Amino acid sequence: MNESFFQTVFEQASDGIVLIDGSSRYLLEANKAFEELVGYPEELLFSLTLNDFIDLSPVGIEMLYKHVLSRNEQYIGELKCRRSDGSLIDVELRLSLLHFEGKEVFCAFIRDVTMYRHVEKDLLETGGRFRQAVFSAPFPIMIHTEDGVVVMINSEWSRRTGYSFKDIPTIDAWVKKAFGAESVSMCDKFGFLYKTKAPCTYEELPVTTNSGEKLVWNFSSAPAGVLPDERRLFITMAMDVTASKHTEADLESSLHEKDVMLREVHHRAKNNMQVIMSLLSLQSRYVSNPETQDFFKESQERVRAMVLIHEMLCNSSSQARIDFNEYARGLVGSIISAYSPDQSSLQVEMRIGRIMVSLDIAVPCGLIIHELVSNSLKHGFPDVRKGTIIIDFERDESGLYTLVVGDNGIGLPKGLNMEMPGTLGLSLINTLTKQLQGVAEFVGTSGTVCKVSFRG
Repeated sequence: MNESFFQTVFEQASDGIVLIDGSSRYLLEANKAFEELVGYPEELLFSLTLNDFIDLSPVGIEMLYKHVLSRNEQYIGELKCRRSDGSLIDVELRLSLLHFEGKEVFCAFIRDVTMYRHVEKDLLETGGRFRQAVFSAPFPIMIHTEDGVVVMINSEWSRRTGYSFKDIPTIDAWVKKAFGAESVSMCDKFGFLYKTKAPCTYEELPVTTNSGEKLVWNFSSAPAGVLPDERRLFITMAMDVTASKHTEADLESSLHEKDVMLREVHHRAKNNMQVIMSLLSLQSRYVSNPETQDFFKESQERVRAMVLIHEMLCNSSSQARIDFNEYARGLVGSIISAYSPDQSSLQVEMRIGRIMVSLDIAVPCGLIIHELVSNSLKHGFPDVRKGTIIIDFERDESGLYTLVVGDNGIGLPKGLNMEMPGTLGLSLINTLTKQLQGVAEFVGTSGTVCKVSFRG
């Protein structure tokens, strides 16, 4: 390689390069990158020394030369470079000694590192803000490596658990202190948390503090970078849900007490209604008039319709709603047993979905079914021919309930006015329909078919 090649490299280098006379300390050569770095015109460069553009005192500059001469090694350091306009920039200076044609020549490589220092400063400031945010966060945070070494815990972690950073140098140490007898099984769970490749969570783990207090924490963990030794970092955050768990337990206890109380209410209501039925039965024994006896019997069966509801609520998982299909079938079976023990000539068709209804709907609908079915059994089939009773109950998507109870018997008297029906049973149907804020109508031309529509 000839001199021309080295001259080309010298001129095209991206770093500033200068050759300095070992005796006079003046510049001998400077490349274009150096000219642009310091901003001096070429004709002035060779009247300059390091003192003119390195922001050090003459004594400080001379100490750089002595460092190279006495130690026979390159000097590497970061300094301030003063440009021709007086501005200062950060540079990395590499100064070494060359021997050329019997002379000592210093060679200086100067690189502008201002941008790198600004980036580094920003990163340090960002890192400082991140560290401060983590340390002062209102919830527990731990930063650790993939092999379980704890790098830091914030003040909230220490405050809530009573353990300082020195108490839990590793994840294993933390698990042993926090979970005691369960630490072996918990190690597997925490192993998943701090070796995951993606954010993960583990909920409601029992944590024991240094003072023995029992807490419940939800944990979340996620990768947080890589250390210079290529170990992965993780950040694990905890949410203390102890208070909410206590509140939940109190609510469950309160709900259980309410459930027990409601069961007792339904049980007592059922017992009281059964007492009423017994009183009606006893009273009917002192009555010889068949019509009056029928009146007592009908009253008993109406009360039985309500007893059945409270009995179902006592045994139901819900104290507010019952399965209307189950209720209606039990109710109709009770009515038939009371009014038509011989069922050989009777067919009952029920089309009721699995619809859960409240007490406010079940009671009036049950009484309506009682009045219509008992009326069919007593008056619908006078010639004892084979008869059919139908009961439909449905609810559409808009919340409209439709109850249809009918038979294929002789039907109701012509010209019946529902506002003035003339019988207690039909008056009850009218009253109960108004209670449901619905509409009742008799439809069809054969038999008796009553349709009640309302919104729940």
